[in-house]
Amino acid sequence: MSDIALPDGLLPLLKTASRALVNACAAPGQTGPQRVEALTGYSLGQISKWQSESAPDLIPIHIVAVLEAATGKPIVTRMLASLTGHGVAPISDEIGSAGDLMLDVVRITGSHARFTTAAAEALEDQKLTPGEVKALLKSAMAHVDQMTALIGRLAPLVDA
Repeated sequence: MSDIALPDGLLPLLKTASRALVNACAAPGQTGPQRVEALTGYSLGQISKWQSESAPDLIPIHIVAVLEAATGKPIVTRMLASLTGHGVAPISDEIGSAGDLMLDVVRITGSHARFTTAAAEALEDQKLTPGEVKALLKSAMAHVDQMTALIGRLAPLVDA
């Protein structure tokens, strides 16, 4: 990694997204790290460094692309997009039906409830641990994804 200082809080976000992506690579008979090793040729030790907050190593962007393509899950891409207030949504040629919109509303309600519950539990002692902050960020990002899906369904209906 270069000597460029990262903004406060960015390294933990990158490490959390890297861990989530590596874990998402798990397949029957293989852990996430084992499958990443098979897909990329990187050693288990190096893969561990990408996930460890005590190591400065970051997952290379071309490996992110390989792993996200293999899993179909834009985990790191979604996190990076959220840093600038953007979202990542599946490409769809269809304009959503009322049923699809209602399903999105139900999903948003659920993701909001999960975030609210996690926040209430984390703040119960009026202190936030790094683990609680990571869990809240993960929950908030999931809620943003649900909101982005709804926006993606509503936007084409403006001129329909």
